[in-house]
Amino acid sequence: MAVGSNVNPNYPIPGIDQSSKGFRDNFSTIKVEIENLQSKQIVLTGDATGNAYIGNGSGEVVINTKIINSNTTAGGTNRTVQYNHAGTLAGDAEFYWDAANVLVIGTQIPDSGYMLDSQSAKIHQLLTVQGDGGQAVLSIAGGDSNYPAVSLTSAMNSGVGQANLNVANADATTIDTLNIQFNGVNAAQFNANGMAVGAVYLAAAGGPTSYLEVYADGQADIANYLSTYENSDNGIRVATSNENSTVGIVLQQDAADSVAGIRIGRYGNLSLHTGLNNGANLDDSSIVVLVDTSGRMGVGITAPQQRLDVDGSIQWNLPNSANVAPQSAGEVGVAVDSWDVGIYRSADYTVQVEDAVGLIEITKLLVMHQSGTAYQYVYANLNSVSGSGGPPSLGTFVASMTGSTMQLIYEGVANGNTVKVDATYITI
Repeated sequence: MAVGSNVNPNYPIPGIDQSSKGFRDNFSTIKVEIENLQSKQIVLTGDATGNAYIGNGSGEVVINTKIINSNTTAGGTNRTVQYNHAGTLAGDAEFYWDAANVLVIGTQIPDSGYMLDSQSAKIHQLLTVQGDGGQAVLSIAGGDSNYPAVSLTSAMNSGVGQANLNVANADATTIDTLNIQFNGVNAAQFNANGMAVGAVYLAAAGGPTSYLEVYADGQADIANYLSTYENSDNGIRVATSNENSTVGIVLQQDAADSVAGIRIGRYGNLSLHTGLNNGANLDDSSIVVLVDTSGRMGVGITAPQQRLDVDGSIQWNLPNSANVAPQSAGEVGVAVDSWDVGIYRSADYTVQVEDAVGLIEITKLLVMHQSGTAYQYVYANLNSVSGSGGPPSLGTFVASMTGSTMQLIYEGVANGNTVKVDATYITI
């Protein structure tokens, strides 16, 4: 009789007369143990070389056994585990728990770093989840607000693309688009062309058509870039590494069929561009303003020789203090032109002045400098009131040299004059 049973295995003894009470007691014990067996949990262990242990109403029944089956199913209320792989529970199993409590899928050599007691598992090959209904095939929800529901990492510290998300879609219309949603609304789209963010419902069908597309539907600012670094010089960097290439920011107004922009050239010059049509790039032919690497600016000139080099006339309004603010020692007024005396330059100026009441005066004069001395000569003047020549009446001109700077200074007799200047230079 098995160990743990209360049945007397030595009763009755053959060939010996024994009392009927011993028979009754033994049968009663057998009846109780059979009834107790009906409520026991059975655990199958070992290779059937041991004994079965039957308790007295509490505990378990342990049967050492060996299972030889091609298909084994363990089931219960609302749960079932079924396994079948070449009729074995070991060997080249595709899904099993190893002795170190590691869940292994797809290989016999698990990664010991993925322990079940740390609530992790290792998937060595492919895991496919296919649904036949509902909006989501697989839904993962995290229960800890301090950590994300899904984390993609790599054990290779030097790996490139340590967390790869491979997207494939049988629908050719979407061009394998990956949609990122927040509360059911698309916030970003990815495909083989690039990424679209913002109000991506405005994007072309099938997702982005260029590297980066940003859409706005409820505000004027399409994109905002914010840096929180203190005491820093921040910027948005657009760079090229090809010595024969330029790079810039192109601004396009589709309805006006017009393109303008700002660009850094092959030699480091900064240029402004206008007059182009939709789809155009910023080339040399569209430069309207250029600032070279030494800080000289050319307006209509792509190779400026002075701090300001203008192809054409200049117009500006003098401030109200034009006739009282000293521009240089001994002179009063505002410089309408200036240049470094290290460069020989003579100039022929046509200056038109209009005062606050509409009186117009045009003055033509020559200006030059030699051996540290400045010269100016008024050779023509026309006044809209007198209609004849003579000296200027709305203001005066003085050629002055201060240090290394040559200046043509205009001093108005009243505040608020408007001055227009056209100059022809001879520079050596």
